[in-house]
Amino acid sequence: MFVFVSMLLFMGSFINGGLTSRLKEDANTTITRSCNDKERQALLGFKANLVDINNNLNDWGKKEKKDCCQWVGVRCNNRTGHVTELDLSTFSNGLSGNISHFLSLLSQLQHLDLSGIDFQFNHIPNSLSSLSNLQHLKISAANLSGTIPFQIANLSNLVLLDLSNNSLSGPIPHQLANLSMLDELDLSNNLLSGQIPVSFGDLTSLDLLDLSGNRLEGVIPKYFGNWSSLVQLDLSKNLLNGSVPSFVGYLISLKNLDFSRNGLTGNLPESLGKLANLEYLDVSSNFLKGVISDVHFLNLTQLTYLDLSFNSFALNLSSHAKIRFQLNTIKMQSCTLGPSFPMWIQSQRNFAYLDISNNGISDRIPEWFWDLPSGLRFLNLSSNEIKGTLPDITSVFERYPGIDLSNNQLEGMIQVLPPKLAALNLSRNRFSGTLSFLCQIDVALTFLDLSSNLLSGGLPDCLQKFRRMLVVLNLSNNSLSGEIPWSLGFLSELQALYLRRNAFVGEIPMSLSNCTKLRFVDLGENKFSGNIPAWIGERLSEVYVLVLRSNRLNGSLPSQLCLLNNLQVLDLSQNGLLGNIPRCFGNFTAMANRRLGDDVMSHYYSSYVSTLPWQYQHPRSIRYSMNRSAYTCPKRRGRNSSCASDEEALFTDNALVAWKGTQREFGRGILHLLKSIDISSNKLHGKLPSEITNLLELVSLNFSDNRLHGEVPKHMGRLRSLDSLDLSRNEFSGNIPSSLSQLTRLSYLNLSYNNFSGRIPTGTQLQSFNYTSYTGNPQLCGLPLTQRCGLPSPPPPATVVGKEDRDEFWKSYYTGMGGGFAVGFLGLCGALFPNHRCRYLFFASLSNMKDRIYVTTVVHFRSLQRKFRQ
Repeated sequence: MFVFVSMLLFMGSFINGGLTSRLKEDANTTITRSCNDKERQALLGFKANLVDINNNLNDWGKKEKKDCCQWVGVRCNNRTGHVTELDLSTFSNGLSGNISHFLSLLSQLQHLDLSGIDFQFNHIPNSLSSLSNLQHLKISAANLSGTIPFQIANLSNLVLLDLSNNSLSGPIPHQLANLSMLDELDLSNNLLSGQIPVSFGDLTSLDLLDLSGNRLEGVIPKYFGNWSSLVQLDLSKNLLNGSVPSFVGYLISLKNLDFSRNGLTGNLPESLGKLANLEYLDVSSNFLKGVISDVHFLNLTQLTYLDLSFNSFALNLSSHAKIRFQLNTIKMQSCTLGPSFPMWIQSQRNFAYLDISNNGISDRIPEWFWDLPSGLRFLNLSSNEIKGTLPDITSVFERYPGIDLSNNQLEGMIQVLPPKLAALNLSRNRFSGTLSFLCQIDVALTFLDLSSNLLSGGLPDCLQKFRRMLVVLNLSNNSLSGEIPWSLGFLSELQALYLRRNAFVGEIPMSLSNCTKLRFVDLGENKFSGNIPAWIGERLSEVYVLVLRSNRLNGSLPSQLCLLNNLQVLDLSQNGLLGNIPRCFGNFTAMANRRLGDDVMSHYYSSYVSTLPWQYQHPRSIRYSMNRSAYTCPKRRGRNSSCASDEEALFTDNALVAWKGTQREFGRGILHLLKSIDISSNKLHGKLPSEITNLLELVSLNFSDNRLHGEVPKHMGRLRSLDSLDLSRNEFSGNIPSSLSQLTRLSYLNLSYNNFSGRIPTGTQLQSFNYTSYTGNPQLCGLPLTQRCGLPSPPPPATVVGKEDRDEFWKSYYTGMGGGFAVGFLGLCGALFPNHRCRYLFFASLSNMKDRIYVTTVVHFRSLQRKFRQ
């Protein structure tokens, strides 16, 4: 009995203890509530207005996931279950649609981020203003349009507002000044216009204001000086005018200041020197002027980024000892630092980026300068008048920088360059010697421009080591010679090849057919021989400019060239080409259609490379880098761009084209508009194919100085974009097509020295040209020629009569006429005066004739008077 009672007591105490401990545990545990059903339905309604091609929101609404607090991008209050955060920025790829009014039902929402969703130029709905608890509103890069609804000012708890990188237009609502708790306001990169609202002076708690990349006008408001807590101010890329106000010196917390790319004028205020916390200063691309002295940098001890470029500043830094900062980036393009080399740079030993191009420096570079920082990313001393030779540059860089010394007066041989280079531009100098120094450079080279120097010798056989990186190779305007080495064909990433105006010989090597990414090829003005390779059309399908002019090429035109659908400029002039013009020349697609949105003339390359692709690393290190995730290829804007780029630069093609009888260089902003064919000065024969009239976008056509015959296609008038037409010095016959009078854009025409006949078609355009456009066609008539149609043609003159010749003709004519009159008159008098009888009869006859004429006139006059009286 005692044992039984003891057991019952033990079991009771155990159960009681367990229950007690469970109650204590439940008391210390937070109860997690599931989401509100009304808000769940609101989220599903929001999703219903989106297209989700990648199924990023696939778990929204699944039966096994009824709790919306567990859905991606959604967070809830653990205690109440209300949705407090909706952030879809991470899952935006593939989402599109519009911002549904269902979001206004999320009454407790505090954080809303819809950045990156494609809202297809829909507007921001006014219903968002009902989210009274919202603190963070971010809808950037979301393809929004329309105006910013002023109702957003009702979100009184808003701390952050980011509507950047959209297409929002109209003025900035002045009501936004009611957001008194706002710390960050980012409306950058939209289409906003008007002035910065005066009411913004009330936003005294702002830490960040970014209105860059809009169309804002007016001056920088004075109230900006009241924002003592402002850390970042960016008004760049607008239409602001006026001066940089001196009160910017009162923004004592400011770290980043960017007024670049506006229309600001005047001097830079010295009060900038008071901004002790300033790290970033950019006032580039304005109309600022004046002297920049030590006072401007008096207390800027934290400054690391300085951009004064494209203004009219003159730097007068008296002593480098007063410069208390160490700049990482120095950009001073198109300022005035010269004529002496700026000695204050000697105090800057940590710069990674230095650009003092076009600074009027006509000095020699001091030796101390070439002890370059190991962390260099880019060096630009171009477009000055720097003299002297280039020393052996033995600097060892941590990474692969770019160096630009172009357009100076540097001379001598290039001996030693740093092996680690990503881009090298030494063009438009006076360098001489061979290209052997290229073999010292490492494999990371993406851009090489040595054009317009005095370099000689052949191409080195080491170029193949740049095979996976080199994008642009420009060796034009030198004295290079020899054959093109086979190794040039290993440059598989090459997009632009310039070899014009050298003395290269031999055939165009077939190895170039491996350079399938080539878009621009200029081998003109060399001594290349042989046929035009058929593989150019078969393999180089991306070529849009092909220049082989002024060589020694022969043979017929290969029909494979017609496969170049991207071709816009074809120059095969001044060679020895034979045969007919292929009929398929009318198939050049880019010359027949207007191309939009495809910038083929731009080549993106790496001006700085931080890490080589794993293929280039030492074999021993491959085992540590085979994991591709350790190296990522950044997203590039250019077509067919190579990897391993940390900083991207842009090279724009320029083509030397025969234009209206002279050579002209077409570059940025013009070349993409040019559609041209020039096969002049060859030995082509046969007829001009009528298919050529399919090239509706053709701007210039030159088939002059060949042996073409037959009639010109009658539908030439279809080429409405034609600005220049030269068919001179051929054997064309028949009438000039009447459709040519429809070419209203035609400003240059040469049909001289052919066998054209008949009347020149009437039309303002064709009659406006000088008669020399039609000379050498004996059977041609009509204006502007003097030969009238329907009259026998005069014998052709031996030489073309000029203005001086015509003056001599008329002078001789009048002289002969005067002399003839004098001789005739004297002859008559000499016959009459010696003979009295003849003299009497002559004058009597004259008197009788006079009397007869008088009597006859009076009789007829009296008869007329009687008739009128009756």
